[in-house]
Amino acid sequence: MKKSLRDRMIALRRLGNRLARDVAGNTLAIVAAAIIPLAALVGSGIDMSRAYMAQARLQMACDAGALAGRRVMSGSTVDSTVRTEALKFFRFNFPTGESGTTPPYNVASFVPTVPDGTDGIVRINASTTVPTTLMAMFGYNTIPISVTCFAQQDFVNTDIILVLDNTGSMADDVNNNYVGNNAPSKIAGLRTAVLALYDQLAPVQAQLALVGLRLRYGIVPYSTSVNAGAAIRAVDPNYLVNNWNYQSKVALYDTPIYTAHPGTPTVTTETYSSPITKANCRAYGDNLPFGSFNPSPSGDYDDGAVAPSPVTSTTFSRDTWNGSSSMSGGGSTTATCTRTKSVVVTTYTSGGGYSFTKWIYRQANYDVSNFKTNSSINLANNTSGVMPSIGYYTPQQMAQLGSGFSTTNTSWDGCVEERDTVSTITGTTTSTPSGAKDLDIDMIPSDDASRWRPIWDNIEYSRNSSGSSNPTADASTGSLVNAACPAEAKPLQTWTRTDLNTYLNSMVANGSTYHDIGMIWGARFLSGNGIFGASNPSTYNGMPVARFIIFMTDGIMAPTASVYSAYGIEYLDKRVTGGYTNNTDQIDRHNKRFELACQAAKTQGVSIWVISFASALSTQLTNCASRPSQASVSSDVNSLVAKFAEIGKNIGALRLTQ
Repeated sequence: MKKSLRDRMIALRRLGNRLARDVAGNTLAIVAAAIIPLAALVGSGIDMSRAYMAQARLQMACDAGALAGRRVMSGSTVDSTVRTEALKFFRFNFPTGESGTTPPYNVASFVPTVPDGTDGIVRINASTTVPTTLMAMFGYNTIPISVTCFAQQDFVNTDIILVLDNTGSMADDVNNNYVGNNAPSKIAGLRTAVLALYDQLAPVQAQLALVGLRLRYGIVPYSTSVNAGAAIRAVDPNYLVNNWNYQSKVALYDTPIYTAHPGTPTVTTETYSSPITKANCRAYGDNLPFGSFNPSPSGDYDDGAVAPSPVTSTTFSRDTWNGSSSMSGGGSTTATCTRTKSVVVTTYTSGGGYSFTKWIYRQANYDVSNFKTNSSINLANNTSGVMPSIGYYTPQQMAQLGSGFSTTNTSWDGCVEERDTVSTITGTTTSTPSGAKDLDIDMIPSDDASRWRPIWDNIEYSRNSSGSSNPTADASTGSLVNAACPAEAKPLQTWTRTDLNTYLNSMVANGSTYHDIGMIWGARFLSGNGIFGASNPSTYNGMPVARFIIFMTDGIMAPTASVYSAYGIEYLDKRVTGGYTNNTDQIDRHNKRFELACQAAKTQGVSIWVISFASALSTQLTNCASRPSQASVSSDVNSLVAKFAEIGKNIGALRLTQ
């Protein structure tokens, strides 16, 4: 029997109710229904995780590339050098296929640029795609990732001291052939290298000035000494001594000068004993010999000789020859002959002063107070004058106290002898002794032991005979000793390129190599606590000051015992050696002073760069640098210029800005 439509609907309703009450087998259906969205969820999590990891790696590579590109960037231009360097570091950190990326990058997706309106910032945009795994089933084959990074040279206030070798060998070329002070000499290459440093930092100097900060340079040319006189005077002239003992010479004046007192002449007439010819009569009148006549006294005229006893002066004059009214003519006729005789007795008394006897070479004291005000000092330049009393006189005293001398005004070129030190520092010394005032870069002068002394080579003499190595002994002969004085050292200041170029052209190669005196003054000029401390604050306009020394030399330490240096004539003054023995010991002592000066600068937070030009680095030069990477050798002018430019790039702190 066929069921009606109504019955069928009731049956279906009952079946549905039974199915609704029966849950057996439902899980399979639910899983089947949910597997597709579940696969999409899990796949997206895995693929997104891989994408996030790839993006982090991409960001790291971008940062590395930006920093590397900014490091080689000159000025504000992104050129091929910047792009190549940036890409090299990017590839190293994000190689082809990194995190499955295909491709990892292309030219269009790695673009170092300078953002609009900025200067000195490198921006890199990098992008790529990460292939998917499970998400590919849903039509998503790749996930795009991209990053942007910025790097800039972040400078604070910056103070740079350039300690520059101006010794005689800098007039050679890199092959040690003398060529003078112009190219291709090493000193000419040094000038070019310093300007390269300046050019590298010029944009930074301008940026700092715009925000009230500053970049300054100080320059310390050195050889046997440093020309720091003007810098000292500018701070306080009383940091210079008024008097100083120099290895010099003194003149002995002990020969009395007498005053002549001529007496009244005694006049008589004499007649020759027998008639004589006219010619012989003339000879008789002139008291000249003829025939058997030999005059006595003969030539006893007063010649002004200085003598302690009376001198008798006799003079004769022609009178008459009776054979004729005229004494002219000749002939054999004889006649009587007369003449007039005058006798004067001259006596002498002392009191006219004393004349020069001899030079003695010894240590002598000079008044150098005029140099404190940049005035000249007058010196006698001959010995023909008269001194009022017996004594030993310096050329300065001869000009001041004597009479009849010709004199010369001498000026001071500014090089200084160091203040007191100790001679106990040897090659094995480990710390600076308290008595070494020269190595205390922060000491403020308070007495003559801590003040500086003018180098004055117009009056400095070595000794060539007895007492040649005794600082207080006398010697009978000596030689004037010249001192090599480099260009005037300049404390920290802001320079224009023109002014800097003019100054560099004033540097002249001359003298021996004393690294220690160069580093001592470099550290002094940079110190925030010494005599220049008021000009060298640790902060300026609320920002810190970074301090650097760039030390450049073309050779090893080469002190000479016989030259006039910042420590006097060492074989005589013995301030460093204590008792000069040999050149090796002298070098060891100065090398140790150099090391101690380097350490003093580092203690104050100074970063030191050392460059040896066309010469190998000594152990002392290498150790002076703040890091091994900051000590280097430049074998030619091009590499020296490149090194100075590189230092300029490294002096600022590179940082990521995004």
